[in-house]
Amino acid sequence: MKRRAFILLLLFSTYLVAQNSNIPTAEAISLFEQFEEKSEEFAYKRSVDSMEVYLGKIDTLVSKINDSSYYYRAELLRGALLLQKTQSDEALKILLKATEFFRLQKEYRDYYRGRFKIAKCYYYSNQREDVIEIMSDIIKNKKYVSDKLVLQSQEKIGAMNIEIGMMKKDSSLFRKANTQLREVIQKNIQKNDYDELASNYGLLAESFNQLQQKDITLKLLDSSIYYAKKSKNISEEGFALIKKGNLFREREKYEQATKMLQKAVDIFKKENDTPLLIYAYFELKKLLKQQQKYKQAADLGDEIYHLAIIQYNKRFAYGISEMRTRYKTAEKERQILEQRAEIAEKGLQLQERQYQIYGALGLALLFCLIGYLFYNQQKLKNRQLIKENKLKVALKEIETQNKLQEQRLQISRDLHDNIGAQLSFIISSIDNLKYASKDASDQFKDKLSYISEFTSSTIDQLRDTIWAMNKDEISISDLQSRTLAFIEKAKVAKEHIKFKFNNDVETTIQFSAIEGMHLFRVIQEAINNSLKYAKADLVTVAFAEQNKQLIFTITDNGIGFEKETVQLGNGLYNMQKRMDEINAHIDINSVSNEGTKITVKFHV
Repeated sequence: MKRRAFILLLLFSTYLVAQNSNIPTAEAISLFEQFEEKSEEFAYKRSVDSMEVYLGKIDTLVSKINDSSYYYRAELLRGALLLQKTQSDEALKILLKATEFFRLQKEYRDYYRGRFKIAKCYYYSNQREDVIEIMSDIIKNKKYVSDKLVLQSQEKIGAMNIEIGMMKKDSSLFRKANTQLREVIQKNIQKNDYDELASNYGLLAESFNQLQQKDITLKLLDSSIYYAKKSKNISEEGFALIKKGNLFREREKYEQATKMLQKAVDIFKKENDTPLLIYAYFELKKLLKQQQKYKQAADLGDEIYHLAIIQYNKRFAYGISEMRTRYKTAEKERQILEQRAEIAEKGLQLQERQYQIYGALGLALLFCLIGYLFYNQQKLKNRQLIKENKLKVALKEIETQNKLQEQRLQISRDLHDNIGAQLSFIISSIDNLKYASKDASDQFKDKLSYISEFTSSTIDQLRDTIWAMNKDEISISDLQSRTLAFIEKAKVAKEHIKFKFNNDVETTIQFSAIEGMHLFRVIQEAINNSLKYAKADLVTVAFAEQNKQLIFTITDNGIGFEKETVQLGNGLYNMQKRMDEINAHIDINSVSNEGTKITVKFHV
């Protein structure tokens, strides 16, 4: 942490130097070159935060240099940053515009740098043949670019041959990639380029893995890890550890596999790299399932879901923080107005006592009359002031609620339009990949299906969250309708299972958004457990009311389970935790071969 703080301080001081209006143009150009090189290094190592810092400084220098070429060189870096953020469509627009400028200006060095980044965009959209075409064009025109870019292009061609070979099951492409990568490795060894060697050995290991030469694969992965440590390339080290762990898993060397995968988890935790940490957890979960450690695998699945939610929440942390600040400000204003009203009330009481004293003194009737009239006038004014202040308090509360509602609706729209659309695109892309990979292995297809189902489930959960966010209160009829809609989906997915829904609640009941969401999640989880594990042919959901308590029961006639053996597993822990948060009671009764009954009691 100290080292990071020092680096940030150094970056900030350099930024202040660049901001100086007296900086000469020549010095600005020199700083631009340095920052551009650093940005490319961070792009290679997937250090998004560092790229953003340097790009901000570069933008300041561009305004000082006032040269279109430097502007579009900065745009190349901006495209690379967007690509790292998985915004490949926006990145492609910027990169195409910049490369066209360099082509017209015949600035071929930057033209081919842009083409290289465009190829990366094509890779993320599965246009592998286009990637090979661009990389081959760069190699053909290597006189315009650096040796490093040529070697990176050769490496990317080798990587594409491996991926195409996996899709087509063509071992000749693995051998071709093998030859290409060996040539690249020899040249990078001569240059002592540890960063590139870590990636080169990782890809070469994959080519041997596809050729079923597992012992060589392990040795090459060790080389990749060695060079990744030397270059401090955390991402490459983590990837190599995961691949090595999977090889040990295939050989059923579970202790060694666990050690490798846990190292990868620790690396990505330390770097706070949530996407790669999720990837490492997925592989560790597969290892646990292969060892039949289903409870640990289920717990890890909950952790993966938790990390995914955190990833989503990061996108909206700033907006939520702004909401809280506005709410606190409005709350302080409301308290001030209440204090003013209290002071006015106390002033009225004081005047009443004074007038009582005047009456006791037996002042003349005229003075008493005048005093009485004056008292009534002041009383009327004070009452009017109190009413005005109370009205201001009410208006301020309404304004605060409107602002909070606007922020809530904005966040829900962003969730639906951005995250929902992106998840839908992922599902569509996976389905297209499944169609295009008709000859792929069953394991590969199963993995695609698993990712598609996980993403679909995430979309459903996202929609439920948006539904709760858009309501200040959730009625019992809303909860019933949501439950019935979920049951209808379950009927389609599980045609052999019958469902019954009984509703004996006649009272109109309102829940808070949090209470309603927690109750729905528990009902949903209970039904899901019956569908996944109970082997039941009848599931009954009932809503009832008794002694000022709402009672929800979910019953199945399945195989049941021993509660002691699965305690805290299969979502039971999360169900208990949700009910504790809203002061509800949950009771889980299950008898082997007779079925399971889950009862939730909520005090109205």
